[in-house]
Amino acid sequence: MRLLLHLVCTLLLLSCANCIDDPGVVIIGAGAAGIAAASRLYKNGFKNLTILEAEDRIGGRVYSLKLGDAYIDLGAQWCHGEKDNVVYELVKDLNVLNDDFFVPLFYHSKRKLIDTEFAVKMTEIFETTYGNVSTDQKGPLGEYLTTRYNEATRDAWKDDEDKLALAADCLHSFRIWVEGYEAAFSWFDVAASSIYEVCEGNSALGWNGLGYKTILDVLMEKSAKSITDKVLLNHVVKQVVRSDSKVEVKCTNGASFTSDHVIWTPSLGVLKRGYKTLFTPQLSGEKVQAIQTLGMNAVLKVGLYFPTKWWNDDFRGVVFSWAASDLQKSGEAFPYGPKTGNKSWITTIICVTSVPKSPNLLLAWLAGALVPEIEKTSDETITDGVIYTLREFMGEDYPNITRPDRVIRKNWYIDPHFHGTYSFETVESRKLGRPQAEVLGEPILSDEGKPILLFAGEATNPRHHSTVHGAIESGFREADRLIELYRRF
Repeated sequence: MRLLLHLVCTLLLLSCANCIDDPGVVIIGAGAAGIAAASRLYKNGFKNLTILEAEDRIGGRVYSLKLGDAYIDLGAQWCHGEKDNVVYELVKDLNVLNDDFFVPLFYHSKRKLIDTEFAVKMTEIFETTYGNVSTDQKGPLGEYLTTRYNEATRDAWKDDEDKLALAADCLHSFRIWVEGYEAAFSWFDVAASSIYEVCEGNSALGWNGLGYKTILDVLMEKSAKSITDKVLLNHVVKQVVRSDSKVEVKCTNGASFTSDHVIWTPSLGVLKRGYKTLFTPQLSGEKVQAIQTLGMNAVLKVGLYFPTKWWNDDFRGVVFSWAASDLQKSGEAFPYGPKTGNKSWITTIICVTSVPKSPNLLLAWLAGALVPEIEKTSDETITDGVIYTLREFMGEDYPNITRPDRVIRKNWYIDPHFHGTYSFETVESRKLGRPQAEVLGEPILSDEGKPILLFAGEATNPRHHSTVHGAIESGFREADRLIELYRRF
C-alpha cells in the first residue's frame, strides 16, 4: 500500500513538473522586444515557444537593407548612449559601432551657404536647448522650446542683428528637427516634461555599414537557428482570446495557437487602431486610456542612390533654413505633392545626409504633419522635390547635382503592421500623473493570478521609450516575469 501511494505521488509530481517545465508561450512580433523575450526565455529553458510575425522578415522597426557592400537602416539607426544602455553593453566589445556625430552644413534659401562658425553654434543651440528640458516643465514641448531657442539665440548674437535674423529663420529648421527626433507630427503635441532617461555617452553611435540588425544577431547568438525556427512569418494576428488559464491567438490566414502565456510586442500604433477588436475580453479602461493618450506618429527616411557621386568625401549632411517669405511661397515654387496652405512638403525635409560605407547613397529625413501624405507620394515626385531643394540651396557650390536612379524607403505610418515609428509622451498622457507607458506594460492576470497576457515593446518602457534599447529591456522584463513565475514551483 505504501509503495502504491509512493508511485501515485511520484506520477503526480512528474505530471506537475512537466506542466511547469514546458509552458507554452506565444510571442506576437519578431522585432527587438520579441526577439529579446524569446532569446531570454530560450536560454532559461523555455523551449515551447512560437513567435508570430506579420511581416515577411524578422526585425520589426529594426530594418537593415543590404545595398551593395553595406546595409542601410530604414528604421532604427543609432545606439543612443553608452551607460545603462543594453544595446551598447551587448556589442561594446565587438568593434561594430562608430561615432556618427557631425556638424551639418547650413544652407539658407536666400543666403546659400552659411559660415561654419554660425553652423557650429546653431548645432550647439539645437542640441542644448532640446537636451536640457526640465522634468517638471508643464505644457507642450513646442512652446517651451520656442522660448528657450529665442533666449539662446539672443544670448549668442545680441549685438548682431543680421545673425539674429538668420537665427529666426532657423527656428523652422529646429522645429522639424525636434519633430523628427520625437517622431511627432507637431511639437505642440509632445509633453515638455518627461521621465525619459538619457543614457550617458555618445548618442550617435552608428553601425559602420553593418546595420542595426547586428543587435538581433547578438541577441540570438548561438541559439539563432533554434529561435528563427520558431518564427512564423506572414502571420498577422487578428484576435487574442483569453480564458481562465489559456490564451488563443487567431491569425488572418486561419492559423490558431493556444498557449499558457502570450507576450504582445507590436507597436503602439497597431494598438491604437485595433484595441477594440484585437482582444477578447476587451482591455481595461485604464489600459485603453494609456493607448489613447500616448503618442505614436512617424518620421520618414528616403534613401537616394546615385549612379555617379556628385558630392565630395567631406560632405556629411546639410540642413535647409528657409527665409520666411520663401517658406510661405514654397508651394508655388514647387507645386507638386502635398502641402499645408501654401507651404510645400519639401519644407519638412529635416536634412540630407551621407551614409557610412555607402558612398553613392544619400538619406533624406522628413518629419511633421505631412508625413502620412508624403508616404503616399510617388518616388518620382519625392525625387523631384529633394533634387529641387538640393539644387535651389546648394546649386552654386554643387553645380552637377544629378538625379538618383533608385529610391529606397519604408512607409512606416501607412503600413498597417506598424502605424508609426516610435512613441512619445503627450501633454494629455502627462496630465494623468502615473506614467502611461507603465500602465501599458502591466500584464493581464488569470483568475489564479498568473500573468497570462503580457505587454512589451518600446512604448511600454517609461524611461527608455522610443528606443531599441528600451524595446529590448521590455522584452527581457516580460521574459524575466515568466522565468520568475516558474521558479516559484
